[in-house]
Amino acid sequence: MKKRTLVLLAVLMAVTFLFLVLLESIFFSSLADLRRKHFEDGVRRTLYQTSRILEEEETTLYLHDTMRKLMDEDETFASLTKEVSDTLAIKLGSYESRALVQMQGTPMQVLTNNLHKKLKDNFARRRILVNEVAMNWLKDSEQKSIEQRVDMKHVERLIHRELLNNGLDEAFYCKLVNFKGQVVYTTECKDSTVYEGTYYSQLLFPNDFNPKMNLIRVYFPGEKNYVFSPFSSLMIISVIITFMLLCTFISTIVLMFRQYNIAESKTDFMNNMTHEFKTPISSISLASQMLCDENIMKSPEVLKNISQIIRDETKRLSFQVEKVLQISLLENERSIMKFTDMDVNLIIEDVVNNFKLKVKSKKGSISTELKATNAVATVDELHFTNVIFNLLDNAIKYSKMDEPPHLKVRTWNDNEGKAIYISVQDNGIGIRRDQLKKIFEKFHRVSTGNVHNVKGFGLGLAYVKKIVEKHNGSIKAESELGEGTTFIITLPTLKNKKDV
Repeated sequence: MKKRTLVLLAVLMAVTFLFLVLLESIFFSSLADLRRKHFEDGVRRTLYQTSRILEEEETTLYLHDTMRKLMDEDETFASLTKEVSDTLAIKLGSYESRALVQMQGTPMQVLTNNLHKKLKDNFARRRILVNEVAMNWLKDSEQKSIEQRVDMKHVERLIHRELLNNGLDEAFYCKLVNFKGQVVYTTECKDSTVYEGTYYSQLLFPNDFNPKMNLIRVYFPGEKNYVFSPFSSLMIISVIITFMLLCTFISTIVLMFRQYNIAESKTDFMNNMTHEFKTPISSISLASQMLCDENIMKSPEVLKNISQIIRDETKRLSFQVEKVLQISLLENERSIMKFTDMDVNLIIEDVVNNFKLKVKSKKGSISTELKATNAVATVDELHFTNVIFNLLDNAIKYSKMDEPPHLKVRTWNDNEGKAIYISVQDNGIGIRRDQLKKIFEKFHRVSTGNVHNVKGFGLGLAYVKKIVEKHNGSIKAESELGEGTTFIITLPTLKNKKDV
């Protein structure tokens, strides 16, 4: 698969995921808006109904008290009622007398006219009294403070009742604010932060002749819970599923590009292996053809040289094949390692002594600084020796063309002596920072531009990292381009294992 196809597929997956997140956001936002609107409408309707009930109650109470006073002070209406009752009782005492009066006509007509006149005069007077009562009510209402006009405990009961009628059973807290902006009543509440949130307000007695800005403010601490509680579990599940999809998406993209890089690395590996094998195979083939020449067979020295060439090239082939098999066995966890308690300083000294000839052939130098006092660790001697050898061999391979290599191997302990640190430092060409994280990957080879003077499969450092990890250790690289590279290995010492 081409890289362009992978990028296009990754972009398509990203866009699809973003649209999915957008749709989920719109869906839950719409649900929340509907719930919030339902809550706000119910609260506003409740406050309006409460305000209207307060007006009705005040009007009814005032008129009732006033009319009772008037009825007690004015006996005209009572006397009129008594006169009418007596007259009707005398004139209309029985069915027969009622029929007789209707037949006579004239006395009954006179009585009706008198009664109508008295009632008309009384109602006219009552109308004047009602107007006076209304004017007095408006005057008294303006003179009273809002605290005198409303009973907040009663108001809270009204609000609670109207909330239930509107399908809202939520706790609330009230504040009564007069037209001067002063808070004259506050519901007792242990949590004062309730009054720092949003509130709903309603003008009280808006139908007054000169209405004042007396407000009641209602706070709902459970408003958010009312809005989100019906679908909070669904939202949590959706977030978890979305997060899982995101992890799956990222993992898929990473694996796709990693597989792509591995495929490219394997292609490079095959090319490198072809070139690595081609030279010794060609040399062995040429040597075998020379052996067929009778003249060469007569010359012992030439025959010896040809045999040496065949032996060296065969050894070279075996070494390359062995390296491939080692990394393959390590990956499949089938390698057999023999761990023993050994002095790491002694192993490093042996490797360095054997490597000095190779360094001198490059006109370079190698030095050691083995300061680790507790250098005993549990290691596999063969593989650990190969680790040190590979690091030193890489230092030679990636040395500068115009400067002899200078290598330095050091060991030291941490403060408690529970770990031993091994560093292999060189003055080679160095590694770019963007390559440092990749150098321990299989088949990866540090680019040296257009110069291909370094041979190999890109398996050496991958093998080193694998062996170090099997020793319960770690390895890291520090490098500056053109300044050289330092590899630092950390291994647990025998003291650390005994403590554990």
